[in-house]
Amino acid sequence: MWAAPALLGLAVALAPLEGDAAPSRKGLPASISGTASVIDADTLEINRERIRLTGVDAPESGQKCLDAKHAFVRCGSIAANALDKWLSRNPVTCAIEDKDRYGRFIGKCSVRGANIQEWLVTNGHALAYRDYSTAYVESELKARKAKVGIWAGQFISPWDWRQGLRLDGEKPTKAMISGKFSD
Repeated sequence: MWAAPALLGLAVALAPLEGDAAPSRKGLPASISGTASVIDADTLEINRERIRLTGVDAPESGQKCLDAKHAFVRCGSIAANALDKWLSRNPVTCAIEDKDRYGRFIGKCSVRGANIQEWLVTNGHALAYRDYSTAYVESELKARKAKVGIWAGQFISPWDWRQGLRLDGEKPTKAMISGKFSD
């Protein structure tokens, strides 16, 4: 009969701590709130702190995509501008999860009670960043089916674009010339 109390003690010892008993989480704040400036569609700045939106990856500011009419557009700028317009200077709250290698906080953010990442992906302004989360995959599939935002035309995923891959018709990068992206 001594096993049950031992198991109960183990369960209590392994339970997550809350409040004052919780560990500091690497000295991270629980949340950051305020008026957000859009750095790009997956990075905000609130109170001089940069916050990378967790679980999504948006086209880079200088990234070009083909729109529905097969014309090159700056889809990264379009996504950032759409987010800025949607936020409309309303207060944003980001629940902080971690810091990235660039020193930015990583967080899940909301405005007017709506999940910002969900809005970006649903409207075709960002992709679910499956390497880090599957939270927005369903939203991405809906956006793809509806052909909204970047899904209306052609694009390179932001993670491949950062590695040097470009659309046909764009100037090839050193990575493309060296064969990094050959079939």
